[in-house]
Amino acid sequence: MPDLLAPSTVRTLRIAGLLVWLIGLAGVATKTAAQARLPELKTRATTPCEIHPETAAETADLWLSAQAALASSTASDSNPPLLLIQKWRRTLTRSLSLIYERRDTSLVTTRQPFGTKTPSNLERVGYVQRMFHSVIFYGPDPDEIITERFLRQHCFRRVPGTGETEGLVGLAFDPLPRQSNPDVSGTLWIDPKTGALRHVEYGWTNPPFWADQGKARGRTDFVRLAEGGWVTQRWYIRLPKLAEGYDFSGYVEEGGELLAVGPPTPRRKP
Repeated sequence: MPDLLAPSTVRTLRIAGLLVWLIGLAGVATKTAAQARLPELKTRATTPCEIHPETAAETADLWLSAQAALASSTASDSNPPLLLIQKWRRTLTRSLSLIYERRDTSLVTTRQPFGTKTPSNLERVGYVQRMFHSVIFYGPDPDEIITERFLRQHCFRRVPGTGETEGLVGLAFDPLPRQSNPDVSGTLWIDPKTGALRHVEYGWTNPPFWADQGKARGRTDFVRLAEGGWVTQRWYIRLPKLAEGYDFSGYVEEGGELLAVGPPTPRRKP
């Protein structure tokens, strides 16, 4: 087995990922590439998140700081690293006490060990959807947050950090008031000293009554590797566990964690 390094030896960054019941995201890119593909964040006086002219530049700076990490999680890589990862699935009580847990460890060669694809119907249907007898929750993965669609349907505002986020600056996002479908609300937390996006956390707005449980939420942490590029260090999504008839019986939590990092592996040419 190649030599692996603990991810704690490099700078930690955090971000949130997309999930369909149980999925998160990861990836890598440079800041230059990120700025090239991301739409400019705009503020409008007609939205409830109106930003006063003298603070608009500060908000734009936060967006520019976050966009490199957001884009990095969706970029391809010709020399992906070898990652030792662990995935877990937990069943929790209503008070979040552990009932059952399963963990699986594997080696993968990628910068997106927990990747998935954003569906195209979020704006039309919403972030909580029913499919036959299943309920699917989607979170704002990086690829979704950087789209014009997401920026058009959400407003952003600057918020100070408190408690766990003391010392950080947040770029909070909320759906516009006219949005009636299930949506997402959260915060991109940024280190004002380094400009690094530390993490993104979120929850759901306007969920169906049978899915409206206050402890349902998601979060993803990122780590920047020594040789450059970002990968997901840890992520989780906690969703209500629904019995027959949509009776709430507790929570299901899915997540993953990066345990160690190996050397880049050049892709073979076809």
